[in-house]
Amino acid sequence: MLKTTFQNRPEVVRTATEIDSKLINVLQEDGRAIGRIFAQQTGLSEATISRRLAVLNELALVRVRGYVDLQDSGCNAAAMIRISTTGIPNSFASALALRPCFYRVATVVGKSEVIALIACSTPTRLLEEIDSILTAHHDAKIEEASEILRIIPPREARGKKRRLTQEILEKSNTARRCRINASIIHALQRDYRISVIELANTAKISSPAASAKLQEIIDQEVVRPLVVIDPHFLARTLSVQLRISVRRNINDFAQMIAETYNSDWVYICLQTEQILMDLSVPDEVDLLRRQQEIKKIAGVLSVTCRIFSSVFKHNFDWNGDEQSSPAS
Repeated sequence: MLKTTFQNRPEVVRTATEIDSKLINVLQEDGRAIGRIFAQQTGLSEATISRRLAVLNELALVRVRGYVDLQDSGCNAAAMIRISTTGIPNSFASALALRPCFYRVATVVGKSEVIALIACSTPTRLLEEIDSILTAHHDAKIEEASEILRIIPPREARGKKRRLTQEILEKSNTARRCRINASIIHALQRDYRISVIELANTAKISSPAASAKLQEIIDQEVVRPLVVIDPHFLARTLSVQLRISVRRNINDFAQMIAETYNSDWVYICLQTEQILMDLSVPDEVDLLRRQQEIKKIAGVLSVTCRIFSSVFKHNFDWNGDEQSSPAS
């Protein structure tokens, strides 16, 4: 079986050590943890930990981003689309990855197909984006489009409190404060561990004001930490998407699946009561085991699987149709 590859990945990806695993666990518990916390967990000095985290981030093996719910970021329409092409799938996927409204772009093993997650501010804008793809790529054809009703992120990025998001985002009716909120939220999406000084410079406010605003946003979980890890770093060589059809209670079922299997991402689709689940596994044996376990759950009608051959973009920094450079 072809192992999943990610763009810009070094030829050799080392496997996480026990120390690396402890660092990841700390980050998943507290995305802005300070050196002292890491030192208590690992027994290493704060200076050593700082250097190690910097290397992991620089090599894109472990990064901490901020996650914001789709609607909170201004994206009110999202879909998972499957596109076939008579051209070269990798070239087509690379072109899609450059488009700011595309967030998850991957090719499928054994097929001339690309699976992509697209999110836009409105349904009309989403349809316009799809039309522009077909106009620019005459060799492409939409095989399937599933409207996404809800996205359940990895465990650490799921809200634990009852959030008052709109109160935070619209607490003041002044344009300046709305701009400050947006600047801080966007900065945290790019780097959840950004320093207060950098945050103040980005939002053009004082450091004390930036610190207070940062704490407010974190306390209310408007932005939650998302630890992005290269699957190969955790010895997971296959990245796949499961399509699960269920009989009823799709929201409750999706939440149960996400909690039970600690999947990477879960998408609830409008189309025929289906749940899409992205996850990475060490091998085909583990993949088959998971499929069989899910099939045995009461209410599951079917489970199908697509294995990704390459992932060209894996970015959940929703930007509400704003122009931004792609990130993988």
